[in-house]
Amino acid sequence: MRIALGVDTLSYHCRLENHEIALEDVLREIADLGAAFTQFNAYHVRDRTDRSLESLRALASELGLDITLSGDVLGRAGDGDTVDDGLRRLRDWIRLAETVGSPFVRVSSGFYRAELYAFPERIAAEQRYLIDTLRRAVEVLPGDTQILLENHSDFTGEEYSEIIQGVDSPRVGVFLDLINPISSLQDPLTVVRQLAPLAPSGHVKDFRLVSQYVEDKFHRRGFDVRWCYPGEGVADLTSLVGVLTSTPRPDGDAPYRLSVEGLDNYPGVADQRERLAASLELLKTLINQPGGAS
Repeated sequence: MRIALGVDTLSYHCRLENHEIALEDVLREIADLGAAFTQFNAYHVRDRTDRSLESLRALASELGLDITLSGDVLGRAGDGDTVDDGLRRLRDWIRLAETVGSPFVRVSSGFYRAELYAFPERIAAEQRYLIDTLRRAVEVLPGDTQILLENHSDFTGEEYSEIIQGVDSPRVGVFLDLINPISSLQDPLTVVRQLAPLAPSGHVKDFRLVSQYVEDKFHRRGFDVRWCYPGEGVADLTSLVGVLTSTPRPDGDAPYRLSVEGLDNYPGVADQRERLAASLELLKTLINQPGGAS
């Protein structure tokens, strides 16, 4: 079993959207950092023609980078989305994945569990919507591009297992974010152990906990969870990566693709190279420690 390290273009989102850096230069920087692949977010190539996408694919190949693709929100039952809406989105993303050479398209549900905690019936409706849409997608969408559902900030590990079992197709799996279980108030290690056998790829980041005090600092109002780059927070990445290195892959000998998701980025702040370099070096160390595999 091998783990290939990559970088998600979300790490450069603010600079890309402010036109401070071109996607071509993002590719060059990621390759220079020694990553094996880049994960395009579909939003970052939304205005590219087929010819431009093929040029990006050629540049990535020249730089020695593979490409994977993140789609976006598959749909929200609570917003009135239908199975046909989900299929339309998936069809577009699969075509995009085929154009750039990605073996899969990552998707997410789009709701935040924190907003629906008091409404379990609405969470159940979102789960049913995903199962129905993914079942239908397997039936009618041509090709062999995998569809990977990210454990986002929505379902529990058990609910994700139910979705995958409900769809019951080798074409549909999990895109495993090692840290996102925090968003549904679950222990990341427990969820990662549960979902790793279903996942051929995923994200890695880190998190910090920031206290929010009353004005005289006598007590806290609460605390915030802030995402950061791997190695900059308090996550037990040693144990989490250890689960990946010891779990048999669902797709045999193919490498597990683990991409750094640097959500903590800002307009006008070109700090990606330094922070990604430190994160990738840490991850290489964790992968290659006893019991790991590179």
